[in-house]
Amino acid sequence: MTSLTFILKGFIIGIVAAIPVGPVLMMTLQKSVTDGRKAGFSSGLGGTAVDTVCAIVSAFAISGIGSFVDAHTTVIEIVGGLFIMVVGFNMFRSRIPKERRRKSYSPKNFIKAATMGFSNPAALAVMLALFATFGMDMGNQPAWVPVLAIVALATGSALYWFCVSGAVARLGDRFNLKVLHIINKVAAIGIFIFGTILLVKGIISLL
Repeated sequence: MTSLTFILKGFIIGIVAAIPVGPVLMMTLQKSVTDGRKAGFSSGLGGTAVDTVCAIVSAFAISGIGSFVDAHTTVIEIVGGLFIMVVGFNMFRSRIPKERRRKSYSPKNFIKAATMGFSNPAALAVMLALFATFGMDMGNQPAWVPVLAIVALATGSALYWFCVSGAVARLGDRFNLKVLHIINKVAAIGIFIFGTILLVKGIISLL
């Protein structure tokens, strides 16, 4: 397999890894609709950060990190589930001002989205599965190939979130305030439910 093929596969994996429905997607949709493309894209980049870290672990086979995640899955699920529930609850309580202002890129949104992504132990498992499915065994590749493959993966993920946040923001401009409130509540409930599922899984693991 050529080096270019590995890099192209990395780009495709970045897009595929970003697609599954989860709290990062829900937050990105909500922020894109209520606060504009830049705010939504900031949330999406949090998901890109998670995918990139998981890809580095997968590509370089850092077994210690994988073992740590496996050994502390219950704690991650409980703590992460609680955090995601709090984010969802706060989003549900928030109200959209009558005069909506387009917000700029938000480090706060980025950190929230990244934290939610890292709170899900399945994120690493999904990336490992994608690397196996696409045959991303880089053991015989030059050292620069895995690096460029990871960069391509991050680029693919970021491009996906850029397109999603832009499209949703444009769609949001056509909605009235009542519809925007409904979208905000639905997204918040979705995030809260996801956090609840993680929390329940963690509690069940303790029993």
